[in-house]
Amino acid sequence: MENERVELVQVNKLVEATNAVAVPNPVREALIRTLSPVAERMAGYDKLAKTITVANQADADMAAQADKEIAADIKLVESNDVLSKIIRGLDQLHGKAVAVRSLFVNPMKAYRKAIRQPGLDWEAGEKKKADDLARKLTAEAEAKATREREALLKKAAAVKTPEKKEAYQEQAASVIAPTVHVEAPKSGLRTSKAWVVQSLREDLFFAALATRDDLRGFVEINTARLQRAKAANPSMEIPGVVFEQITR
Repeated sequence: MENERVELVQVNKLVEATNAVAVPNPVREALIRTLSPVAERMAGYDKLAKTITVANQADADMAAQADKEIAADIKLVESNDVLSKIIRGLDQLHGKAVAVRSLFVNPMKAYRKAIRQPGLDWEAGEKKKADDLARKLTAEAEAKATREREALLKKAAAVKTPEKKEAYQEQAASVIAPTVHVEAPKSGLRTSKAWVVQSLREDLFFAALATRDDLRGFVEINTARLQRAKAANPSMEIPGVVFEQITR
């Protein structure tokens, strides 16, 4: 079929793209030659980062020189053409793999939903019919029990002896209508129940935050946006927020 053909073609293209990303030995060796000196220098950077103190101009000059050397090595690694090509290839491969997965999964999810829904609708309809019948039978049982109680109480009112009167009254009190349950047929489809937020009144929610600490865990304060806003407007002040300007 046409859909199957298209899907299999995309699978084959994904396999080809996967093979294309494989790094050949000469490229791998060139990459190692380029990055090995950086890896060796990193040991010195690590040691300096753990021990450095700046107490005079000479120390400051040494820190500035180390900063330049590290920045140069960072640039060397980030701009490495081989690494960049591998990363681009992997990014493209990731996109192709996600697309192939979606090509299979998304239609099947739609098929599943279309197949499930009539069964779920039928099951819901059968449950409603069973619930309606159960309410009807329960109401009939209650009406019958009411009639029996009234008849017994009527007998209790008609007799003269206290013993018989009390016996009829006890019988009347013991007449309790059963709650009728009607079992509805099941579709056999697996279902689960979940709570969803149907609507949200932000004004009421934020007003409640002022007095209810238990609600604060549902709100995340975006500190990055606060920092951008402060950078755009240095005179801005926000209650509860302390800004500090740092040098990087």
